[in-house]
Amino acid sequence: MKILNLIIASLVSLTLQAAESNLKLAAGDEIEIHVYEEADLSMHIWLDETGVFNYPYLGNIVANGLTIQQLKSIIHNGLLDGVLINPSVNISVVKYRNIYVTGGVKSAGGYPYQPGLSVRQAIALAGGLTEFGSASKIKIRREKMNAAESAGYDVMIRPGDTITVGEGIF
Repeated sequence: MKILNLIIASLVSLTLQAAESNLKLAAGDEIEIHVYEEADLSMHIWLDETGVFNYPYLGNIVANGLTIQQLKSIIHNGLLDGVLINPSVNISVVKYRNIYVTGGVKSAGGYPYQPGLSVRQAIALAGGLTEFGSASKIKIRREKMNAAESAGYDVMIRPGDTITVGEGIF
């Protein structure tokens, strides 16, 4: 049984890592750039609404809309071009931008995104449904999308999403 639990935990971890690797950076994300044995090239960055930050030797880099892997490649390749012989670049997200839960929940507001977060868990973060909050009237608006779509409890959330719980008597 322990082996089965270990296998399941490993598969869940790999699935979350794969989903996280597809997330795109945007305003409000905090990232850590670490270049092995190069303290002057390692930094902690909070992305503002432009998503642009100044990196030593490379100048301005636009991170908005890039995955971590894409940003890592840009920095790695830039450093290879006459700065370092074999740069070892690692980038991690320290904190993602918030998700928002509104409507028929007890504590509407912004909440920190966590990889693997579902609509059910986001509603729980907001204190659960109110007396008139309806589990069948949940909408999710993805960041940078104009229209909201219906969502069930098991839909996975992405950073910047807004979940709206409609109200109804039944």
